[in-house]
Amino acid sequence: MNVKQTITPNVTASSNKRMMVFILVLSLSGLENTIAELIPEPTMGPIELGISSFIFLPLALVFLFPYIEAALAVPLGEIVFTEFLLGEFGGLSELSEVILITTFVYVAAQMVHDLTNPRQVFVAAVVAKIGSQIPSALIDVGVVVVGAEELEAVPGLPESIVVIEFVDMIPEAIITGLIFGAIPTMYLVPSLYGKIEPLLGLEPRPRSDASMLSDVGLVHLAALVGASVLAFFVATMGFFLGIPMMETEALPNVGSLLGLSAEEGNAGIFVSLVLAFLIVLLAVRLARSGSSEPAR
Repeated sequence: MNVKQTITPNVTASSNKRMMVFILVLSLSGLENTIAELIPEPTMGPIELGISSFIFLPLALVFLFPYIEAALAVPLGEIVFTEFLLGEFGGLSELSEVILITTFVYVAAQMVHDLTNPRQVFVAAVVAKIGSQIPSALIDVGVVVVGAEELEAVPGLPESIVVIEFVDMIPEAIITGLIFGAIPTMYLVPSLYGKIEPLLGLEPRPRSDASMLSDVGLVHLAALVGASVLAFFVATMGFFLGIPMMETEALPNVGSLLGLSAEEGNAGIFVSLVLAFLIVLLAVRLARSGSSEPAR
């Protein structure tokens, strides 16, 4: 198997249909993240116990339509609708998350050979969400190490941040990764398989008895490692280039143009929620109107 075959999903579609899948996943990701923003987050000291996202919704679509565009739409949906639209884009740190989540979600989608098999879907969902959390936590620790000189003014602060980062990952993995991630995905994907594809004029992904690792080769493993290294470089780029990591003032602030601000209450969040919902409806409507095209 050559490199091109290794990184190509086992289901094809025209560029227009792939773009439709991208828009659908993007808007659905924005919708579920916006809903999660409205849910209060209980805390236990410095540890947050809230729901960061209902990732099973966009994740299910990526498993059904395993295109790189769909995987990219998962992190972009959160950025566009809950951060960029409200003028809270996190700059370089957000870009590192896009790299990590896109790569892990895409590779996880290639692992599923039978979408009616809940066990395969569950394992792939764990790889997609919890798998991406591990390098993300390591990157955050690495950022602390790189910037340790600025934190040494407070004795023990760098060490405390490292401990909190890893402890905080545990409830995130359980609540978002399992309860609102892998477990519902395990039931949702088999239920949608064969039913949602005709809406886009596509054939369902072919089923096989192959091992989950049969299509995950060295190229995919190298992609995961490379994405983690690249994400770390991007996250620490501010220190090496001497620019702030969270420089939002230098970025286009769509929120200010629309008069939206999370600090002014939930008005901006509700606008994002309505906008994401309308785009989801529009994407579904366009998909249905194009379903008469021959499946490809």
